[in-house]
Amino acid sequence: MASWHRKKDSAPYETAELIISGIVPIFLIVIGTVGNLISIIVLLNKENRRTSTNIYLIFLCLMDTISLYQWNLSNAIITFTDGQKKIWGQSLFICKLSQFFPFYTLHTSAIFLTFVELDRACLLRSRWYKIKVARPRVAFIICVIILLILFILNGFLFALGFEYSTYDNSTGTIQTTVACYYSLNIGLNNFYNIQYAWVSIKLNI
Repeated sequence: MASWHRKKDSAPYETAELIISGIVPIFLIVIGTVGNLISIIVLLNKENRRTSTNIYLIFLCLMDTISLYQWNLSNAIITFTDGQKKIWGQSLFICKLSQFFPFYTLHTSAIFLTFVELDRACLLRSRWYKIKVARPRVAFIICVIILLILFILNGFLFALGFEYSTYDNSTGTIQTTVACYYSLNIGLNNFYNIQYAWVSIKLNI
């Protein structure tokens, strides 16, 4: 498995990369975390949490916050350390988590956002829905079911990632390396790279 080593570019490009890959992700994390926490605090207010739509919004804020860190923090650390340090890929267990959470958080966020819009539309058009379904307890149960179903559907991602060993002639030692987003199963690789990628793109458009 080929390894990637970051090479230095000329000063203007290094500055642009620092801003885009380092400063901007940290800015998004700070603004996104503060905004989501404020939203959750407001939505958890006794009056606000009585509506089903706000329950979906609370779960949406939680998953968006996790997604913020998943996608941005790793890139920022790689940029600030010139590729010397990484959050993910340090062990096979962490490697598998890094494969699972990006897609899981994106998919759950997309579904919760869909349910926010669906809930609002049904509240306007259906009296039965407003009386029988649009309740905080029902919305909470639906959110838990969504989390469980998507956990199961995305669970195959834990099968990706493996360790392999190479012999270093210069030091005479055996080095163990973790390969993320790959599998020794060709069928699983093809499914992940083609069908699953297509479904993920369509789900998040």
